[in-house]
Amino acid sequence: MDFVTLGMFIIDEIHYQPPRKPDVDVMGGAGMYAALGARLFRPPPSASRVGWIVHEGYDFPPHIKSAIESWETNCEFIQTPERETTRACNRYEPNGHRAFKYLNEKIRLDAESLSLAQLASRTYHLVCSAQRCIDLVKGIRAKRNAEVQNQDDAEIMYLLALDPVFIWEPVPDFCTTSELGKCLEALQHVDVFSPNLEEFCSLLGISIDLNHPQNWSQLRQKCKEVIDPRATAVIRLGERGCYIAQPGQQHVRLPAYHEQERACTAIDTTEVGKQRLDDPILGSVGRVIDPTGGGNAFLGGFAIGLLQSGADNIREAAVHGIIAASFIIEQVGVPTIGLSTSRGEIWNGQSVEGRLKEYTRRITEKGNQV
Repeated sequence: MDFVTLGMFIIDEIHYQPPRKPDVDVMGGAGMYAALGARLFRPPPSASRVGWIVHEGYDFPPHIKSAIESWETNCEFIQTPERETTRACNRYEPNGHRAFKYLNEKIRLDAESLSLAQLASRTYHLVCSAQRCIDLVKGIRAKRNAEVQNQDDAEIMYLLALDPVFIWEPVPDFCTTSELGKCLEALQHVDVFSPNLEEFCSLLGISIDLNHPQNWSQLRQKCKEVIDPRATAVIRLGERGCYIAQPGQQHVRLPAYHEQERACTAIDTTEVGKQRLDDPILGSVGRVIDPTGGGNAFLGGFAIGLLQSGADNIREAAVHGIIAASFIIEQVGVPTIGLSTSRGEIWNGQSVEGRLKEYTRRITEKGNQV
């Protein structure tokens, strides 16, 4: 298994500002979007190397199950006929902030939820509080170590003996200054820490407005003070792409695929105040319909990019994350899968590899390589 997420599957309601009407029965949840982000880079027959878990309540819509099955991932459907499927409400406020709340009881996942194949994954995506992150990593490692003693399958034994990559996405409710100490403790247990900018600032009790170029230096300094010695940080910046703070390396920003009014370039942020940020854009910001799930999908794509490019090539992994997110935000819910006689599998009418190559070409042409 290449990738497993312990994020949940949720059926969403999405509420917008008037006069736009809400969308209901939308596939959602951090686990689903992360799995789909990884799946974009694992077409069949490799699709089964993407693992996740869905609790299927008595109200589970048949069309959603059919869509999931069409992706051919290693999705474990756990039947829960005594309860509804987990549901939640996403409400977009006038300032663009997304308010989230569960509409019924949720079912958490842990090491005991994983099948043997999922337990032998090379990467894991965790979306949780710092303490739960620590507990999950310890639980997964302990179960892998115990299981390897009971195996006759040489391949499974080999995979269980490997040291997996843990990618931690913190949850907003626990990104507070009182949680900072526990967060720093959790960084000792993971390989990659990926909050969004709002979550990162909330942990430190600060505000960083990246509309002002001089504030990039503040972001860089805070990363060096808090995170650099402990783990690689990939801070998701939404419409601005992502910011990579890797120990021992210069920090870099990658633009979003559909970025507005900023250069399509990998920006060395030590020089950010000295260069133009208004070059022609990559992609079309007009294709951005709903950002829900973009950050989760980024981390799924990131994980596969890490496997394909090597554990030290965080920048290339982030490029994969950028492309995964770009497909997710082009509609409400999930992109449409198709098959082209000339390009193979396509999503929203485009080849994933084709978009990846185009993005890579454009940031390379712009220079400022890291």
